[in-house]
Amino acid sequence: MVLALWLTKLGMRVRIVDKLAAAGTTSRALAVQSRTLEFYQQFGFAQAVVERGHKVPGVNLWVKSRPAARIPLEKLGQGLTPFPFPLIFPQDEHEKLLIGQLGALGVQIDREVELTGFEERGAEIHATLHKSGVAEVENYAYLAGCDGARSRVREVLGVGFPGGTYDHLFYVADIDAAGLPMNGELHVDLDIADFLAVFPLHGTGRARLVGSIRDDSAKDHEHLTFEDVKGRAIQNLRIEVKKVNWFSTYRVHHRVAQHFREGRAFLLGDAAHIHSPVGGQGMNTGIGDAVNLAWKLAAALKNPLNAPLLDSYEPERIAFARLLVATTDRAFTAVTSDGALAR
Repeated sequence: MVLALWLTKLGMRVRIVDKLAAAGTTSRALAVQSRTLEFYQQFGFAQAVVERGHKVPGVNLWVKSRPAARIPLEKLGQGLTPFPFPLIFPQDEHEKLLIGQLGALGVQIDREVELTGFEERGAEIHATLHKSGVAEVENYAYLAGCDGARSRVREVLGVGFPGGTYDHLFYVADIDAAGLPMNGELHVDLDIADFLAVFPLHGTGRARLVGSIRDDSAKDHEHLTFEDVKGRAIQNLRIEVKKVNWFSTYRVHHRVAQHFREGRAFLLGDAAHIHSPVGGQGMNTGIGDAVNLAWKLAAALKNPLNAPLLDSYEPERIAFARLLVATTDRAFTAVTSDGALAR
């Protein structure tokens, strides 16, 4: 959506296809980093994101059921950016805002349309799309695969996705609750070799729990419920859970695609790189991919002499992704090590 928004603002015609019938109503991605807000400021809706989101004043570290330290965050980037604070704005709400921005420009998402294959012929991509069981072949100048970790575009291109999977199983729970951690700040429990964080959401008493579960206690993870994992949040962080709005478990991988481009096809976001949620950089990195690629595509479409600009997309973004995966991997290993960080 960010890629389509930027291209449309730059005068290009786009088509977004999505095999899902509707936008998601749950999300794992929460953080909107300063750089993303700077991008949005260029097109006039950064303030709308800030107003709908929640500024995080600080992070509190808990040990042995007590707050042990607090790190102020509200002026973390003061002097470096107009947005010096971390912002929580869940991905599902973020998507609604972007859909509205696209709609104002006359761009609608073409839903329940699935890309099943494509091939490059000369100066065009011939894409095979299925809608309501009917196949159609459409021709486009370029194809951008923003289709997630199980990317069909990456599969068709035959691009490898090396990396690995963490032993831990993660869970995410959207809750209404009371207690000290529900004070609008971020709280992290460091007691044992698992990760548990409480992320504040916009509105009183709302929060997102993100935690990891040891593999040996998650054998039947498909049938886990919040009841199976709530003990630590209640005991260690003294949270009084009043309502669970939704709950999900998922595995976390650390992978970077071997290439982000093949001819006229590009990979962005989770289709190109996935990593630990520590640091809150995943969604933001995908948005960075989109902004980087959008102006280069627009330049190439306006004047074929600018096409060599597209050669810079892969080296710039793949270097960023590899560095990010390496640093989030080290951070994740630290917060899940056997108590060393807590001590």
